This record gives sequence, C-alpha cells and structure tokens, in this order.
Amino acid sequence: MPTRDVNRVIADAQQRQPAAHGVKVMYALQGATDPPTFTLFVNRELPHTYLRYLERSIREAFDFGSTPIKLRVRKRSE
Repeated sequence: MPTRDVNRVIADAQQRQPAAHGVKVMYALQGATDPPTFTLFVNRELPHTYLRYLERSIREAFDFGSTPIKLRVRKRSE
C-alpha cells in the first residue's frame, strides 16, 4: 500500500477515535507484504485495545478480510 494511503487511514481512525493520554501515531508505513506488515511510529506506547482498533481500521480500508496483519510499533525515540 502506498505510504500516503496508510497514513490517511491512520489519521482518519485517530480523528474518529482519539487515543487516551495524548498517544498518537505520528507516521505509518507498510514494510512487508507477506504477511502485510505495517510499522507505526508513535509518541508514546499504544494501549493494546487501541492497537486492535487501528488494525481493524487498516483491515477494513484495504479489504484484507481474514488475511493476517502484523503491526510493529516504534516509539519516536527509537
């Protein structure tokens, strides 16, 4: 998926449902295709429930259905 499309989906999801305590995904990209792997660069640690919400948003936006998706989270300082 093009990086701009991935970032648009993440931004839309964050706008619909902001994470608690100022947690925010700053940038996201797809790093691999088998399985689809997305790297999320965040300012703080993401709660597990919010990570599942973002995974569901990506899955629905790109029509992955039941295809396994892998999300990697990196803090901005890494």
